[in-house]
Amino acid sequence: MHFLYDLFKFIFYIIFLINSILCYDPPQRIYHNSVIINDRLVIIAGVKDSIQSAELFYLDLLNSFDTSNILWNLIHNGDLPIYTHGSTAIVSLDNSTIFLIGGYIKNKTTSELNYSKQVYTYNYNASNWTTPLITGDSIPERQQMTGVISTSGTIYIFGGFNVTNATTRAGKTYNDMNILDTFSFTWKNLSITNNIPLPGSDYSACILPNGIIVYIGGQEEISYDKPSYLLGMKKIKLFDTKKDEWSSMEATGDDVDPRWIFSSVLTPDGRIIVFGGCAFNFTGVNPNLAVLDTTKNPYEWSIPSISKDNSPQSLYGHSANLYYNYMIITFGYNIENKTFNSQVYLYDIANNTWITRFDPPPPSNSTLYPTSTPLPSLTPTSSPTPSRKPLLIGLGIGIGVIVLICIGIFIFYKRDKILRIDGNASGRIHNDRILRIAGTSGDDD
Repeated sequence: MHFLYDLFKFIFYIIFLINSILCYDPPQRIYHNSVIINDRLVIIAGVKDSIQSAELFYLDLLNSFDTSNILWNLIHNGDLPIYTHGSTAIVSLDNSTIFLIGGYIKNKTTSELNYSKQVYTYNYNASNWTTPLITGDSIPERQQMTGVISTSGTIYIFGGFNVTNATTRAGKTYNDMNILDTFSFTWKNLSITNNIPLPGSDYSACILPNGIIVYIGGQEEISYDKPSYLLGMKKIKLFDTKKDEWSSMEATGDDVDPRWIFSSVLTPDGRIIVFGGCAFNFTGVNPNLAVLDTTKNPYEWSIPSISKDNSPQSLYGHSANLYYNYMIITFGYNIENKTFNSQVYLYDIANNTWITRFDPPPPSNSTLYPTSTPLPSLTPTSSPTPSRKPLLIGLGIGIGVIVLICIGIFIFYKRDKILRIDGNASGRIHNDRILRIAGTSGDDD
């Protein structure tokens, strides 16, 4: 009997292990990073209350899914060597490396802030994190900033915030421009003197095909001794990466509430779609979604007429990525419900509608856009990820066979036990009859 107990316990552990591998349920989070690399939406770091997240997991974009049933995949041995949130993550041009820069970095052992290393890289093919040797200028400590990468492989990071008091979270906001050459691993603080914008953080940044970085919204600070404020959404900061020059623009169009901790994606036709964010006091903003047309001069804001069906409530601290015609929203904080969001939302940029079904487009369709950053190719570069269906079928068959074998063993065991009991009982009856007959014969005598 102990054999069957141990066998069933073993099967239970196997099923539990398989379920944990195939059905990963990630913790809720805000202030995380998300990137698309080789047709996978990879989620990096983040925080919920005081609970930090170091795991790395992804959503396979080569398979169809419904937002009511998301199948996340944990990357085993992909955990970050540190805790961080409020950082920025950028994918290299060849889709081989994730650069994770800055943020509120904590030692995983002591949970103390530790800014000794500011740049971490994840080798996608080797599945490991490293702290690369960076030459050039010293790397400043920064949080609440966004980086973009140019077609030459240079990462640009504007300003950001640097906390100087871990208890009060007081600090200073900057307006410098730092760059990282992803080929030579050289860091440089650009020396710019003309048209420098005021210090800023918590903005959104998108780089256009012409090399112009568009900075929208966020916090701005006049001076260190004065409180910061939210920059108007029509006040656009522009940085020319080919000339290393700043300029500004006053956008036209519809009015859009100032906001911070929001997201933006760039579409192939030059539209920047802004979603979510909050006011300074963490209340909702209007509208939830707005579009900046960068093909017009000056840029123009518009608020598309969108059905409320399937639309998300107000979020901040989320992330957004563009994959072909899908803007994918993940995690964040729900302002209306005052809860952390674990739902994935899909916005169809071609039809301006929120949807619940994701179907990967055919690889030959080059009119769609695979990622929110300009890459040399507009089609997926990875080989198709194998479907889980054969794996699940195989596992189901294997488990079924094991269960049938166990049932067979159990039936055989029970039957053998019954036969042995029946045999023993028959022997006892036969012996009883012999004794009784013998006794009876003796009595007659």
